[in-house]
Amino acid sequence: MRVCVFGSSSLNLDAVYVDAAFELGRTLAKHGHGMVFGGYDVGLMDAVAHGVAAEGGSVIGVVTEGLNQKGRDIFPCEELICESDLATRKTRMIELADAFVTMPGGLGTFDEFFVVMSQVKAGELDAKSAILNVGGYFDPMVEMLDRACETGLNSTDWRRDCEVFNAPEPLVEWLEG
Repeated sequence: MRVCVFGSSSLNLDAVYVDAAFELGRTLAKHGHGMVFGGYDVGLMDAVAHGVAAEGGSVIGVVTEGLNQKGRDIFPCEELICESDLATRKTRMIELADAFVTMPGGLGTFDEFFVVMSQVKAGELDAKSAILNVGGYFDPMVEMLDRACETGLNSTDWRRDCEVFNAPEPLVEWLEG
């Protein structure tokens, strides 16, 4: 299985997030799964990719021309794909993946998560999506999504194709099941 991982590309992150990202990468590779991600050697993206690589796993990176021009370091991927912009990059990452994991992050990470979940809801994508809820980071979002279902504002239960985990091992086992 090829798993697309979304997560922060910020610098100077708390070690709890970085350690969890590295362990997620190791766990994916130990289970024989490859990874697709945003391609840059920074933040949680960097940590997950290094975890996969440390266990000999396959890493595919998808970068953009614009971010390349800003001089971001690129992770040494098995395969590196360059797209013109963020929207095309996101589409390519989704096309390459069999399942999705969202780690703590900011606007870009939220965007990627919600695009995947919206495509699943619309029937345009048939894939599981998991959240690695490091330190309770996603608790407010999970509460909001559950409330949207409880109040009828969301017409389907978002948890039908997505589950929330606090550790990598049960998350990967759920993706496999």
